[in-house]
Amino acid sequence: MDDKGDINVDAEMDAEKILAIFRFSTLEKNMISSFGIQGDLFLPFLLSLKSGGSWSYAAEEAKSIAVKDVITYYDEDNMAGYTLEKIYLFIDPEIIKEEGVVFRLEKCGEREERELVERPYRITLRAKRVIFAEVNPGLKEIRIRELHKKTILLKGTPAYSAAHELEHLEKGEVKGTPIWKFEYVKDQ
Repeated sequence: MDDKGDINVDAEMDAEKILAIFRFSTLEKNMISSFGIQGDLFLPFLLSLKSGGSWSYAAEEAKSIAVKDVITYYDEDNMAGYTLEKIYLFIDPEIIKEEGVVFRLEKCGEREERELVERPYRITLRAKRVIFAEVNPGLKEIRIRELHKKTILLKGTPAYSAAHELEHLEKGEVKGTPIWKFEYVKDQ
């Protein structure tokens, strides 16, 4: 309201936005409690959903990682599509098997430069519980369920992401070879 008692249009828009955020937060809280898992173990999932990427969390009694994979569906005739995000939340994950080696550059946290690391091409994880979500921006839906199987094989980018987050849980900091140890080679 201004000094005359008139409602400010920006304040109305802010109020609508705040109400929408409260509504979404209530839905989110209800979803989390429906799984009967301590709420803080969902933090990696929430960060992956809201900020993107893969995340990890460790408490004294439990740990969790969220691993994101994406698939883009595109209709050439309509020239439109969407990118489906798949988010796996692993509660107390452990590595069962790793296969292959991929050299890749990764940037982590507050570091300014990327570093060279080695990651498995395939990784098999077992977890006490696996929560799986599909985020469909085309439909504006987040479908979430618990998977019955507790062992999951990931390959490619989700495997690298899982290995990265597990390294955080085991060692705290992810370490690699700094990019400034590379050499430029100019082709003629």
